[in-house]
Amino acid sequence: MPSPSPLFDVSFIRTVFMQPVARALEKHYGITTQDLKIPSQLTRQPMALIPFVDVNKWLEETESMIGDAAYMATLAPDISFSNMAKLGDWFLATPELTLSFRRINYGTSCLQSGATFHGELSGKIIKWSYDNHFSKGKGRFHDSLRMAIMFTNTLRHFMGQGYAPKHVEISGPQCGNGQFEAFFGSEIQWNAPRTKVWLDISILEHGNSEPFLDHRPMMLSNLELDEFLNMPQPHDTAKVVYELINYSRYYGYPTIDFIAERLSLSRQQLQRRLHDYGWSFSSITGYVLFNQAIKFMQADMPIKTIAAELGYTNVQSFSKAFQRQRGQTPTQYKERLLERSRF
Repeated sequence: MPSPSPLFDVSFIRTVFMQPVARALEKHYGITTQDLKIPSQLTRQPMALIPFVDVNKWLEETESMIGDAAYMATLAPDISFSNMAKLGDWFLATPELTLSFRRINYGTSCLQSGATFHGELSGKIIKWSYDNHFSKGKGRFHDSLRMAIMFTNTLRHFMGQGYAPKHVEISGPQCGNGQFEAFFGSEIQWNAPRTKVWLDISILEHGNSEPFLDHRPMMLSNLELDEFLNMPQPHDTAKVVYELINYSRYYGYPTIDFIAERLSLSRQQLQRRLHDYGWSFSSITGYVLFNQAIKFMQADMPIKTIAAELGYTNVQSFSKAFQRQRGQTPTQYKERLLERSRF
């Protein structure tokens, strides 16, 4: 039986997965995340989940700001897993390409939902494929280039900077004056249904001459591990709603209109769908914010800072709301929480 259509068809991507693009934009064009009206609190959280609909919009707005549809060609040398800090290093820290190929294909499921990363075998050719039906319009074109470039830079990490894939397929119209053909070093099929980078199957066994630490520990706290493993898929309705509300707090106190806009629904349509699940927006919002507040308390964040992070305009409003929900003031709850964690 086919799976039922998701109630809220939305996917997410982590901030860290977009960091190479953001850093390259600032490096080459002087465009910052603030120029794109992305909250600084969001960019400081590498594991934060962003609805892909917003990333799609940012990619399109970047083209308008630069005035060049081929801007990804300028960014290309810097769009790499190696520019994702220690998490990116993990993807590449293997003795040969075949292990990183597999690690990227399964590991990205914790970085982006609703997309597929896999290899397609065709004779002696492997087509490294990416598909994301949540990308639309010009944003889909730039997103396709983003992943084709990341795949190619991964191949060059093992094969050397002179390596050129056999063929490249891009989901979007032909663009630029040969900049992309020059970067990839191969022919490009434009307007392809999905992104593919072709390589000879024999190179998957190619080793890396650079040193790597196979047993280097990636030190994650329990809270960091919680965040990394938390990647709601489009059919996980409760998780999707939770993360949309959690995301909206970066823009101020969550509102139903903010959420409805990202779901392409009217306010009334969203309210009806929540009602069908027995939910109200205010009750879910309280649940999300106070769960997030407790995570911040575990990290020993000051109560005033917690209130601001959750979108409250003042600490008094937060304290009153928290006490109604939990039966204690935030200060009392935090003191007892930290006391228990010492044992």
